[in-house]
Amino acid sequence: MRKKKKNIPSFALAIIILFVLIFIIKLSKSDKKPEKINPHPAKNSMIGFKSDKYLNDIEKLYDSNVTFADEMEKDYSNEFKNKRVTDDYLYTKIEKIIDEETEDLKGDWQVAVDTISGKSNISIEKKSSDENDAQVAASTIKIFIALETYRQVEEGILDEKDVEDDIYLMLRDSNNEATDRLIDKIGDNDMKTACLNVGRMINKVTGKNRCALYTKMHGRGKANLVNAKDLNKALIVIYDGEIISREHCDIAMKAMSENTTTSKIKLLADLPKKAKGLNKSGEYPDGGIENDIAIIDVGDSVFAISFLSDFDEPVSHGGSPQFESMHNLGRRISNAFIAFDKDN
Repeated sequence: MRKKKKNIPSFALAIIILFVLIFIIKLSKSDKKPEKINPHPAKNSMIGFKSDKYLNDIEKLYDSNVTFADEMEKDYSNEFKNKRVTDDYLYTKIEKIIDEETEDLKGDWQVAVDTISGKSNISIEKKSSDENDAQVAASTIKIFIALETYRQVEEGILDEKDVEDDIYLMLRDSNNEATDRLIDKIGDNDMKTACLNVGRMINKVTGKNRCALYTKMHGRGKANLVNAKDLNKALIVIYDGEIISREHCDIAMKAMSENTTTSKIKLLADLPKKAKGLNKSGEYPDGGIENDIAIIDVGDSVFAISFLSDFDEPVSHGGSPQFESMHNLGRRISNAFIAFDKDN
């Protein structure tokens, strides 16, 4: 008698077929070669990056447990911290120099120092008292008169041919007659208008009203006033070619650089060999006034410095304690910037 064949249930057959298919798929995948993965374009190109060092730093991050964001945050914070520390050191050094060189000065005085270009960001203003906001300008007011004159030239109010020689004489030789002619022109022969126009220029440059033109150089009346910090702002505007054109700023700086009247006896008198500068001084020895403002270039840094001193008695022009202070301030602060640049 023949035995009856047993039939495999249909659901069991379906399960067997499914397992066979899964096995075949896995086997086919294992035989395939892995595809070549192209590296991130940032690792092999300069797109978006400034240097090979920067690229190398990023490549290292791919193999580390430190995230890119964490690393860059650490780098920036350290960079800021180091700059702050070095700036603070230079700031403290310059403050100490100013304190030492003004310790024995009589009457009122102001000293301001500001970085124009370089690795530091120094901005210092020191004065004999908190109430001392402005001092007698003497000829330092002429820097604002030059700016206002050039503004009117550029706006078509004045003809440059009518004022260019007087601007040069005013800034190079500190010629008072030339200055008074310019005051007449910028005020249309009205002193009140001239004062208002120069006042607007002062406010545009400084954002304040501590400096002011009140009288002509040969006039009688209220003394013209300036502030050391605001004079630095005017020097920086001229150096950077702002407010007036680059061409006119260059002409003004050329005139000041050719000054031979006081360049050898004030802030520029004893500069280090690698330093050079230009200046605009102001003085009224019978009234105890000795002022000087300068731009000094020491190589890697350029800075503005203004010195104002008002003794309560007449002084000897070129021989008073004010001159020793100016000599030392110019030299010592220049050396401080040079040392800072060398270490950074």
